Amino acid sequence: MNTTLFSSFSHVNGIWRRGIWLGLGLLALLWLSACSTGVLIADARIEPAVISPNADGDSDVASISYTIRRPSKVSIYFVDAANQRYYFRQDRSRSARNYNVLWGGVIDGRVLPDGRYTWVIEATDGKGVLDRRQGELTIIDADTTPPEFHNFAVNPAVISPNQDGIDDRASITFWLTKKVQEIQVYLLNPRDTDNPNRKYPLEETEREVLPTDPGYHWFDYDGGVDLGADPPPDGDYTVVAEAWDKVGNHTMITSTLTIVSGGKPRAEIVKGEVTMLDPSDGDLNIPIGGALVFTATVENYGNVPIRTAGPWPGTVYRSDQNFNTLAYAQDETSWFEQSGTWRFGLNFQSNFGQDWPFRYAVGRRQDLRCELVDGREQCFLDPGKRGLVFGTIIWVKAPPRNPFRMWGGLLHEDVEIVNNFADVQEVNVLDPNP
Repeated sequence: MNTTLFSSFSHVNGIWRRGIWLGLGLLALLWLSACSTGVLIADARIEPAVISPNADGDSDVASISYTIRRPSKVSIYFVDAANQRYYFRQDRSRSARNYNVLWGGVIDGRVLPDGRYTWVIEATDGKGVLDRRQGELTIIDADTTPPEFHNFAVNPAVISPNQDGIDDRASITFWLTKKVQEIQVYLLNPRDTDNPNRKYPLEETEREVLPTDPGYHWFDYDGGVDLGADPPPDGDYTVVAEAWDKVGNHTMITSTLTIVSGGKPRAEIVKGEVTMLDPSDGDLNIPIGGALVFTATVENYGNVPIRTAGPWPGTVYRSDQNFNTLAYAQDETSWFEQSGTWRFGLNFQSNFGQDWPFRYAVGRRQDLRCELVDGREQCFLDPGKRGLVFGTIIWVKAPPRNPFRMWGGLLHEDVEIVNNFADVQEVNVLDPNP
């Protein structure tokens, strides 16, 4: 074999291979150069070119597609005939990849009006290189009418949700002008710097008008106390109502609400103990004309005051009286049943048709805090305080059932009976002349 020829061939082959590698390296450098300094946006398009955002199911939305070649800040906006820009995205960070998003003509909660628009997709990379793509889009038959809240009101503006019957709840009312896809009504706490966007949702009072229907809407807000929960902390709140229609038109309206002395009231008869006896001999065999006396202690172990009203401890009832007849006889209108008032009560079998006929304030005046509220005296047992309750019942006749059971209870009027059947005891009313 000719060694000279073989050597020449090897030399040429080496040069050829080096040339291939140099060419590939040059192509790679050109590609890297293009990626770092060339176009940023590829395959940008918005389809279809004509949309009618009115929720009729026909051409309601457009598809926005584009490719980003390297990390950039991306903006997407529309320019109308008056050269007004409407940003759909502005300076959003995007990595290098393909993107696609549906757009229904909504900018900042409003559908753009009918007309011809220039759409623009812009990208700026970290070196300040700017690239732009644009085209034409036409909007027709757009539903640009947003939902509105007419006569939006919060009344009263200050509430104390603690079930005492005084300003326990607020009514949030409004007239919704059109059917919507979604509606939210909630409170925001501007003082909550750790979680400023935390929402306290409000539930609408159930009526024939559905929450998303046009018409009159009513929210009866008690802070959740009626469901056994503590309300939001005391303070000033923003009441927010938001609505979105099917197209995407969005409306928000706000007002204010202040919560004071809010909390779930909690009280009990201490140890569930009610001492009842005939003072003449200490038993519960009571002659007609004789007396039954009792004592009990009520404690407020909650975080809010509880409101109470007479008859006051020490009041003497006849067995044929009740708290209503006593109120009539003594012209004490505050003694009638009142929503939210707490009273100690005695109940018994065959109680002459009046449940819990013998009712008393949950403490003596010296146990309570009394003040004028709207020109009327109101008395409260404050948190951590105890009230002494005692009284007398004169038995003028025996009840239909005799002997009978008698017991105590703590009444939260029109709300619940706490400690029902406390210390059940058997009483026997005796006829001294059988």
